[in-house]
Amino acid sequence: MNISKQIKLDIISMKPYITIKNFAIMTFIAFLYMYIMKSPVITISMAVLFGIIFSSYPFLLGENSGIDGLYRICGINSKGHVIARYILAYIIFFIVSIFGIIYYLLIALVKDYPIGTEIFRMIGMNLVFFTLMIGFQYPIFFKYGYSKAKTFGFLPIFIIGIIGMLAGTFIKDFGQIISFVKENQKILLIGFIILVVLLLIISIKLSINFYKKRDF
Repeated sequence: MNISKQIKLDIISMKPYITIKNFAIMTFIAFLYMYIMKSPVITISMAVLFGIIFSSYPFLLGENSGIDGLYRICGINSKGHVIARYILAYIIFFIVSIFGIIYYLLIALVKDYPIGTEIFRMIGMNLVFFTLMIGFQYPIFFKYGYSKAKTFGFLPIFIIGIIGMLAGTFIKDFGQIISFVKENQKILLIGFIILVVLLLIISIKLSINFYKKRDF
């Protein structure tokens, strides 16, 4: 089974969850947080949170239906299966981001909100956040399965929150840090992109190794 067929099969398995009801819920929550935060751009981030949730569905459905185990038993290429799941995750990310952008533009037009470059910054930040989330989640899903691993799925959010609180506690002068970042924007950006890509590569390699050794 090649990667494209694997992706198609996962999409077919997800169809029962791609409903008007779920779409309405996503839309309502996005607009609710936009109203609370008083910023249309928040709709883009809320869409990405749903993308993270949707990207875990292939593992849930594959486990409940026994398809994942069947792939391994039948000797289907583990590497292709893993890569297909990662590719599908980014397909989901771009789809939900499109919806988030549409919401943002509609609200901006209705409320006469200026459309600026913040939308591109937000998409970039969301892509990094999404990559970090699936980079952490997917190896655990491939190693333990969805049921055992779902408890730890959103652990990165708590870790980021803890790091933020610790930074706020121990770093008293953020002015120097901000100045350093502004002076070295390009170098830091390139270094950060390289780091994220390396983390993604490590995540994929771990997922392949875990899936090969997993006992269904």
